[in-house]
Amino acid sequence: MVKRRGVIRPSKKVVLILILLLLIGSFLYVYFFQREKLLLVLVDLEPGKPPLSFSYLQKSRFSNIGGVEKANWIRFFIVWNNIELEKGKYDFSFLDLVVKRFQKDNKVLVLTILPFANWDQDKCHDDSYIAEFPVPGGMIKVKAGKPCNMNDYIDFLKVLVERYDGDGVNDMPGLRYPIKYWEIMNEPGMQKSILGLKFFCGSPEDYLEILKVSYQTIKQVDPDAKVLMGGMAGMEKEFVDFWSKIISEAKDYFDIANVHSINTDEDREDLYLFKFKEFLKSYGVDDKPIWITEAQYGDLFVPPKDLVAAEKLLVRSTVFAFANGAEKIFHIGNWYEFWKTESTQKVYETLVNKIDYFDSVEIIKQEYKETFKGVKTIIGQYKFTIGDHVIYVLWGDSPLPEELKGKVLKVTNIYGDEKIVENYTEIKLSDSPIYVEIVNKQSSNHTSQHINLIEFQKLVYPRLSIPNGKILEEIGKVVEGTRLPIVEAEDNISIVFWKCNDLVMIKPFSRLGAEVEI
Repeated sequence: MVKRRGVIRPSKKVVLILILLLLIGSFLYVYFFQREKLLLVLVDLEPGKPPLSFSYLQKSRFSNIGGVEKANWIRFFIVWNNIELEKGKYDFSFLDLVVKRFQKDNKVLVLTILPFANWDQDKCHDDSYIAEFPVPGGMIKVKAGKPCNMNDYIDFLKVLVERYDGDGVNDMPGLRYPIKYWEIMNEPGMQKSILGLKFFCGSPEDYLEILKVSYQTIKQVDPDAKVLMGGMAGMEKEFVDFWSKIISEAKDYFDIANVHSINTDEDREDLYLFKFKEFLKSYGVDDKPIWITEAQYGDLFVPPKDLVAAEKLLVRSTVFAFANGAEKIFHIGNWYEFWKTESTQKVYETLVNKIDYFDSVEIIKQEYKETFKGVKTIIGQYKFTIGDHVIYVLWGDSPLPEELKGKVLKVTNIYGDEKIVENYTEIKLSDSPIYVEIVNKQSSNHTSQHINLIEFQKLVYPRLSIPNGKILEEIGKVVEGTRLPIVEAEDNISIVFWKCNDLVMIKPFSRLGAEVEI
């Protein structure tokens, strides 16, 4: 301490220590008691990717795993109790954080509603209704019966959907894209799993009531929203028995049919698609798009002994399911989170980069045999069209499709390794899929490229130093089949753009008109 004229003043060292303690105390208080607000601030400060049109993002076919480009879908569980802790008191801070974080990365959300609130469940359910299951952030233990007061659930659902529907009324501040996809519970038929999982304690009729009320409420708030049935946990007898009692009526209260394929192996390369389609058809449900919102390979936590076989299976089953009617597939991604196998992630990245956003797929040749679980593929030859680009996915002991013979071909294996093949007879098909693209003279000299909009800025901006705003401005002017104005780059290179479906064609020229390689 320093004493001057009878006044004791702390030394600079003491002041610094006090300031440091105050900062540490403030940090600890925020961390432990206001953490979500801190995270919201950090998310707001974090730069996001340039926004793209929501209609474009919805066309993605895959769930995002490990930050893969394209693959834009995220499925996220929300529990009623975590938002409305007390009747009429809503706390959206955590969900807002989740939505902002994913939307800054241009992800499209499917929110899976778990209609369980402790204060509601306690009114009519005893401890026999307690269930424990995984949600984002860990396991949750909650009574999981039908809401005791359905009107309270309806009130919650109205507020929830209104906050994220993007209509400008009571929306979440900073909402970049609307949330248009709502799944009503997860695997309601999973009630006595050998793994101890139980997602719902109630009868099929109880679930039907929840589904019906949810559908009607969501459509009342947002008529454009899409409702998914709670995922059918598989095609085992217990799940078929659960759904067979209600599907004839339930079909009027969902827009998208939904099935899961867990522990997928080579005897179920269709991801349960064929049995699920047969089940739906037997009850007059043949007009709904089908999503597979959980596709898992092998054990959740332990990698298989034959990892290469599992990686081949990942590609074959995904392509086969798409070709035979699955609209979207959400892979679990256990290889990324638990197996920690980099090669499998590379296989997934290559698969996504090659066929995501496809507009159509044609079956050129397909042979398979039926198994107890589903089907096992023998030969697969498929033609995917993405905009004006065509890519073939081929496997099995069979000659190449006639349309590929005599052409210069780019062949890519499941790990992304590429080679140019001028003599098609050099290509020998096996059980390991390959991606094949026809190389024409114009594209082989690298004077033009077709790239996805998401990759556009990443490829062009660093190379040509075009101002970010200018790129976005020009992309915003893209009209299908229309040539855009030339963009002047800072290093005297100009670029001409065309749009065809969801691809941008880039043709670089110098000011003198000479073509320049990118």
